[in-house]
Amino acid sequence: MSCPVISQSQLICNVDRLVTDILSNKINISNVSIQLSALYLPLVADYDSSLDYFPTITAFIDSTNKVVSSNHSKKIRWGYYNTKNFIDNLSIYKDAILKNNIRVIEQEEVNTKRLIIYMGQMLNHYSRLLIVRVDLGYSKNTIHLVSIETFHKHLKKLRELIGKTESCFEELEGNVIALEQGHDRGYHVHLLLMFDGSKRWKDTHIGQLVGEKWQSITGGLGSYHNGNSLQYKKEQEALGRLGIGMIHRRNPKEIQNAINASLYLTKPDKKNQHLRIKVHKMRTFTHGIYETAKRRGLPK
Repeated sequence: MSCPVISQSQLICNVDRLVTDILSNKINISNVSIQLSALYLPLVADYDSSLDYFPTITAFIDSTNKVVSSNHSKKIRWGYYNTKNFIDNLSIYKDAILKNNIRVIEQEEVNTKRLIIYMGQMLNHYSRLLIVRVDLGYSKNTIHLVSIETFHKHLKKLRELIGKTESCFEELEGNVIALEQGHDRGYHVHLLLMFDGSKRWKDTHIGQLVGEKWQSITGGLGSYHNGNSLQYKKEQEALGRLGIGMIHRRNPKEIQNAINASLYLTKPDKKNQHLRIKVHKMRTFTHGIYETAKRRGLPK
């Protein structure tokens, strides 16, 4: 039996949604059988025990293993009885999955508090802070070529460049990085960059340069969205919500808008954007260090 081509990210998202729907009684057994037939073999083929999976994914693997012996895994047909057996086994993991969902929400709240403190420190320290936001991901034509390991490798290179503050990251004073995973967008990064406003300007151009750098890092697989485009800034300014570009410390409205704009990284409008698969010890939310001996105006 041949398996249809599907990206790793989309496969993981589909399995996560299936398990969630089953445990929430939002899907009938006939549709469960259909989805098992589509998802089981691809996930078994892609599964790597060295990676960290969301509990919904490990519950799926464990529950199918209890139904299917390894000798017959490629010949399995998901009829009524083995599908029902799978669902019964899956119910054992319901409490663990619910507890993990609570932990995710609690971590988002912690990240939000940390972000507000960090942004307040940065905005109050510099008389002018140039804020650039760029969303980094992969194009629809290449997303099936990107595994979590590939994504992790690209991120490592990106972090190295940010740490060196070279090329488009010159005069960079702060950064916030949030990793996400969407059903359609796959693995992607929300990146917030803060530059010394007395030394850098032209934020729209910087956003473009950062996006192009990401495309170079990914060997042409990557795509980007420049959050500092002129059109977007005009729209936000008309609404009184512009919180990117040049932010002045003496302007309380700009300061508040900047903090509000940054909160998108911890509380996105979209749901279910958390990573469901990670390389071991992979951090999904990080920000720079404010209190450092290198920062001008702080005690060494």
